[in-house]
Amino acid sequence: MVKARAWFTLFILSLATVAATVSCGSDEATGGTSNGGASGGGIISAGGRAGSVGRAGANSGSGSGGMPSASGSTLGAECTSDAQCTDGMICAKANGTLFGSGGPSHGLCTMACTSTSDCDVLEAGADCVNFGTSAAPLLFCLESCIEGGTAADAVNKCQGRADVACVDIGATTPQPTCVPQCISDADCGSGLFCDKTGVLALCTKTKPPTGDPAGTPCMAGSTTQTCQGYCVGIDANSNEGICTELCSIGAPCQFKGTAPGGLCTGPLTTNPGPGDLGFCESNCACTSDCKFPGELCRKWTTAESTLAEALGAEGLCFSSVDTSVELTCGAGGAGGDGAGGSAGADTGSAGASGSGI
Repeated sequence: MVKARAWFTLFILSLATVAATVSCGSDEATGGTSNGGASGGGIISAGGRAGSVGRAGANSGSGSGGMPSASGSTLGAECTSDAQCTDGMICAKANGTLFGSGGPSHGLCTMACTSTSDCDVLEAGADCVNFGTSAAPLLFCLESCIEGGTAADAVNKCQGRADVACVDIGATTPQPTCVPQCISDADCGSGLFCDKTGVLALCTKTKPPTGDPAGTPCMAGSTTQTCQGYCVGIDANSNEGICTELCSIGAPCQFKGTAPGGLCTGPLTTNPGPGDLGFCESNCACTSDCKFPGELCRKWTTAESTLAEALGAEGLCFSSVDTSVELTCGAGGAGGDGAGGSAGADTGSAGASGSGI
């Protein structure tokens, strides 16, 4: 398993506000395969590529490098009607099927396209994405984004939406794009379900297929998956994987009704930031709750109290408790008062270690 990131605590602190205001990590992933779902499947690797969900043609050569424009375009913004979208765009509604078998939670302003040059008119670097198949393409524009950054950067990344994630879905030329990533059924609206089985998480009118819960072992890269969510590889030298949920880093995840089951802080790239596509790390009361091999239940520190309150849990499963304490099981399971993870100590640790990459 990949070593824990030294930036965890500082990174978690920067996510506190993000997680506390949405509507309702630990190890770097090496691969995984979806079981189909709304997105049509695909493989996630450390590079963040997605299988059949891909760009429709070459980069327009605008030289933007994925930099979002400052034009104030509503591309990617929430909407409930076409009238809320500018520049001739339409609203892809949560209960619609513009994106195939489902729609983006809270709606999303977009436009039909045939190439990236069509989308560049809306916003420099925007991408023309195929939500269908090669035989029956469904081509629509999505906003561009930059992976990495801080919580301050996340305010402008992907319209500041927690139900959208920045990920490179390009087959060749890197092109990070803002893709729909619904958080829970409640995020979709009455009568709809959040299908988390693919790289794109869309709202559907039919309940997604059931499968093994988070923490269950799975075979990454297999064409047949048994996960309720997504199989994320945990070993670069084998197909060993674990079922989890893809999500937007900084958002709560693994909802059971209206209660979050964890925080999205598992990185899928070597330079993750809030708003990027990641995987869910589970809530825990003690280490026996943690299913990822080698993970411990890391107690929230006093400085992270906002997250503790938002998630309703004493700790989060993680592969290191260096900046806090472990919540052990049985007698004395409170794990101490977390004094070792004070804000000052956390910042110093992260600063000394750099990115940990």
